[in-house]
Amino acid sequence: MMHLPTIISISILLNVIIGAFLLSLYFLRQQASYLYWGSSCLLFVFAQITASLRVFIDFPLITHYLADLFIISAPLAAILGIHAYSQSDKKYHKACAFVVILSMLILLPVHDSPLNQIITTAIIVICFSYAAFALRKLQVERIMHLALLKLCFVIHALIMLLQFSLLVSDYQDIIDTDLTHILAVILISHIIITTLTAMIWPLMMFLESEQVLNDLANRDPLTGLLNRRSFITISNSYLEQANHNLTELCALMIDIDFFKKVNDQYGHETGDEALKWVAKKIKSQLREHDLVARIGGEEFAVILPSTTQTQGESLSERIRLAIHNDRFFYQNQALKLTISVGIITHKSGANNVNELLAEADKGLYKAKSNGRNQVVTMAF
Repeated sequence: MMHLPTIISISILLNVIIGAFLLSLYFLRQQASYLYWGSSCLLFVFAQITASLRVFIDFPLITHYLADLFIISAPLAAILGIHAYSQSDKKYHKACAFVVILSMLILLPVHDSPLNQIITTAIIVICFSYAAFALRKLQVERIMHLALLKLCFVIHALIMLLQFSLLVSDYQDIIDTDLTHILAVILISHIIITTLTAMIWPLMMFLESEQVLNDLANRDPLTGLLNRRSFITISNSYLEQANHNLTELCALMIDIDFFKKVNDQYGHETGDEALKWVAKKIKSQLREHDLVARIGGEEFAVILPSTTQTQGESLSERIRLAIHNDRFFYQNQALKLTISVGIITHKSGANNVNELLAEADKGLYKAKSNGRNQVVTMAF
């Protein structure tokens, strides 16, 4: 079996480093989730230190009672961190404080008896089970990291449940086997998984923060589509590739017909939801490698790489019909929306994307002049 003092020492060192890192992030970014998770790591460190003092001193009030309170508080702080990320931590402060105070009152009379460990284990099982449940509210892009974090909490809860069952069985003399070795393995597992969980959280939060910053720089906050700047940058690389490979490429300009009337008659909130609805409709008809962006108020641009004029016209018509044949519903309102589309096919040359979009925009203008709700193809 692995050397327990070595594992505890490594765990203390790692949790101190992770905790200090998370607290530094809190002071830098003022995000409460970092404060709670950093505190969780340090509380677990205090729990390990006070519990380890049993080897040197015989003072159960510190080595058992205080250690157990620390080990209960650690997952509670992690739970507050989860809720802080979803901005709902304030209403859980009192609940967590209640659990700590109740634990203090229950454990104090039995802190020097076997019941102490049984009660503490039961509370920890509940805490980790709830933590896994609370993760469902997190809205993150990288689902794998969230699944891994949830798995750590679930495994942790199951390990503690096993320990609880063994302790209860031993307390009631149901089994007469020496549990020392088994409980040591469970303790090692507890330490390792807690440390692993502490490492996953900052990694997940850092990657999510980077994703948020990237989205702010490159995406339209309302529809989630690319913004004009990032669209032009990526589209120019598509255009260069088309010129190099001598392949065709289509550019579309799309505008929602009479959109100002939607805002004026139903309000800007309805207008925003209509924009999101149209954006989803457009995206649903595109292929994985096609580009779509919101480049103006109710204006969208699309780049279709490796697409002939016939294919581009067919896809443009599918987008138009997807919106024309459906209705937008919002707050018991059913609105009929239509779009006009201008399309241009690029075959070769050194034209940039802005020139392509300008030509497609001429097609869009003609579509509007001809009565809207139609696709007009321009010749380059």
